[in-house]
Amino acid sequence: MNTYTLSVLSSGRGCFYRPAISFSAPWLPEMGFTPGALVQVLPKSGEIFFILCDDNIKKYSELLRATEEKKGELITVDDCCMTGIRIAIDGNCIRNAGMDVGDHLIAVYEYGLIRVRRSGF
Repeated sequence: MNTYTLSVLSSGRGCFYRPAISFSAPWLPEMGFTPGALVQVLPKSGEIFFILCDDNIKKYSELLRATEEKKGELITVDDCCMTGIRIAIDGNCIRNAGMDVGDHLIAVYEYGLIRVRRSGF
């Protein structure tokens, strides 16, 4: 099993903060997460799934609608000059999973899928 640890950070200041998850790891390209790749982010109770989407999506609007119905987001993998590639989300998607700033997380990953959940720290 491939694992990676991270935590929920804060984006913004004061009462305008948003919980944020951002990570860059050398294994991301090996798992199919390359710059510009479309990723469906789906929150569930205590966990978030990052699902790599097929680059031949026929009905983007249907994917977007289905994602929003599940209180998720569609994001793209960033090409970050300082850290290489990066996956980042903030705000409601994290809250919808029941996570907040300071939570310690563990990511379990395989090709095309990253499952992030609270760790036992």
